[in-house]
Amino acid sequence: MIPFLSCAKSLLFWVIKHFVHADFREHFQRMKPLDRLLFLIIHGLDRSGMEWHRFPVFLGLAYLLARRHLHYHYTLLNVGKNQAGERFNPAEFPYRTANGKFNDPSNEDAGSIESFFGRNIAPLDCRKGVYNYKIL
Repeated sequence: MIPFLSCAKSLLFWVIKHFVHADFREHFQRMKPLDRLLFLIIHGLDRSGMEWHRFPVFLGLAYLLARRHLHYHYTLLNVGKNQAGERFNPAEFPYRTANGKFNDPSNEDAGSIESFFGRNIAPLDCRKGVYNYKIL
């Protein structure tokens, strides 16, 4: 029974290795099992050329929610400064406030006016002297 399991496991890894793009393999190894399944579904739909806006409404929304979840947990970097303090109680604000505050229990400023949002490239230090020299 054990040789069969090792053969099945190696076959599964071979399929995943050829299915998942090389740029995503590092993130794929760090994912939880449910997120791996979501990633395989989303990545498969992307590679097939199907466009999410042509899906039925609920399938399109499920696609966008899964994609947002994967981006939020695995690729977006926080570039803003986190304020040290207590988290707010979501029971006190069960709705979106008018100014956008209190939308995310882990970060009360997420979505508020002039707030930072995640990005997928780490910010770089700008050395103006080097760039000015290269431009001139």
